[in-house]
Amino acid sequence: MLDTRSPMLSPTEIGGVRPQDLAALPPVKTTPVADLPSIVAAARAAQPAWEALGFEARAKILKKACHAALARAEESAKLIEDEAGKLRPFALLTEAIGPVDYLKSWISVARPYLKSRKLPINPIAMPGKKGRVDIIARGVVGIIAPWNYPLAAYFKPMMPALLSGNAVIMKPSEYAPRTGAWFAAVLSEHLPKGIVQCVQGAADVGSALIDSGIDSLVFTGSVKSGKAVVKHAAERMIPCSIELGGKDAALVLEDCDFDRTVAGVLGVGFLTCGQDCGAIERVYVPNAIADRFVDALGKAAAAIRVPMPGDDLSVAELSPLSTPAQLQLVETHVGEAVAKGAKLVCGGKRTGVGLWYQPTVLDRCDHTMAVVNDETFGPVIAIVRVKDVDEAVKLANDSRYGLNASIWTKDVAKAKALAPRFEAGTIFINNHGFTGAIPSAPWTGVKDTGYGVANSEFSLHSFTRPRTVVIDSNKGPDFWWAPADKVLTDIGERLLAAQLGKVLGALKIPGLMKKRQKRILDGARGAGK
Repeated sequence: MLDTRSPMLSPTEIGGVRPQDLAALPPVKTTPVADLPSIVAAARAAQPAWEALGFEARAKILKKACHAALARAEESAKLIEDEAGKLRPFALLTEAIGPVDYLKSWISVARPYLKSRKLPINPIAMPGKKGRVDIIARGVVGIIAPWNYPLAAYFKPMMPALLSGNAVIMKPSEYAPRTGAWFAAVLSEHLPKGIVQCVQGAADVGSALIDSGIDSLVFTGSVKSGKAVVKHAAERMIPCSIELGGKDAALVLEDCDFDRTVAGVLGVGFLTCGQDCGAIERVYVPNAIADRFVDALGKAAAAIRVPMPGDDLSVAELSPLSTPAQLQLVETHVGEAVAKGAKLVCGGKRTGVGLWYQPTVLDRCDHTMAVVNDETFGPVIAIVRVKDVDEAVKLANDSRYGLNASIWTKDVAKAKALAPRFEAGTIFINNHGFTGAIPSAPWTGVKDTGYGVANSEFSLHSFTRPRTVVIDSNKGPDFWWAPADKVLTDIGERLLAAQLGKVLGALKIPGLMKKRQKRILDGARGAGK
């Protein structure tokens, strides 16, 4: 659905507003659905030559392209600020300055994985045979990206996809179309024509992309949309890697480094205005320290400045929300929680400027509330008081999401023992969520977070497939070739006896095999006369 505050648009345009001040952004032309097959066909035609260059040549070209993107970081940061509302320091640090370092790390991860490897074959059971397993590109990879990281969202899938020899078709979110188009254009200046293409539009274009013959798909978005995408892709036998968000939990223990823990929960919870699938949204705190922790967290949150009417926007220390729909969702979650008995410690209101919302801490939350159960994706931290660690772990796992979880304590040994009890893809001790920026670290989850894997060699199955090549140097036939006869039955029975430890029964097997080979060859010679 298009933004209701967007300017008047034609049916073939997508728009949006600047989150800071609701100023209309220039409209972007959507890609006609009818054009998708030809776009995919162009990618498919270009891909074999790109793959044939080899890994090192592809890496060299991509380094040049990423350096070009880095040199224009001020451009991308401005686009990110305009589309997603990120304050400039976060636009630079979390996205614009990242492509070169991210690519370098991905090269070190992908290089060993993509090498061909020898196929182990038992020389006694299958003599004269050798083989290898090649890791080859799938072909054309589609990437349907979210709006919260309009540039960095492409680093995790695009870099391994391109390094592996694939062509890529990007579909940015309709709420952040310009940054994705910019990145595609910068890369395309250095890559062969057709290897990176960008299509624009809403769900209909994403659906058409799946229907247009791609070989693999990476999707990041909501649970509802993700389940529909998975079903659609499965009907076409297209492998699909999905990440559908999180509702990350933090467990604060009584012996934590108190000041650092308050700062960490606050800092990770409000990163990107909470619009991060790895943001801390739920915090489980023992009753023994709950009053002190809530008081400290509330005061720290209330001290973060956001613009009020009449303020210069430069006072902002927290980004605004990215879309009016997200602002409305945050308001709904907070309002419902307060109505059900949660205590509003600080914040809880939009500021009246752009899409800013006050940094919010809610105390005495429980699992009847949407702010605890559903992804809020905003500057809201929900505190759940617990009697002990066991209750905290139980409640943390009582979620349909399972991306990250964290344990905050000075007793690392205790935390390491607790970690396996959490149902999540990554367990942090005294930090949270940052491994999404580490290409060697798997970024994945369980339950409604989705089964997709981003980063690390474990994600490369989305972009590659194995191809086995076997060579047989034998001059004669294998004994097990058709047709069957009594000699083959005898060999089978003796092999069974040998497997059961009756070694004497296996002594005649070599002679019987030779007899079988002669019979097979004699049959072939006779048939050829």
